[in-house]
Amino acid sequence: MPRLLLMVRCRACGEEFDTGIRIDARNFTRATLAANYHTCPACGQRGTYHKTDYLAREEPALARRDAPGSPA
Repeated sequence: MPRLLLMVRCRACGEEFDTGIRIDARNFTRATLAANYHTCPACGQRGTYHKTDYLAREEPALARRDAPGSPA
């Protein structure tokens, strides 16, 4: 199952940034993800984000630790 990386768009400056959260698609569907705090690397603004704020992107296979041939 593909892993997703979760991004958000900063409410202060509009910059899209990676939250560092990785989750598989099934668990993302089940997750609540309410009131999570993230700090924008572009402007430093700290904000609260909810599930509807997340932009789920499929993590590239080369970036995954569980990719074939990658170290455990």
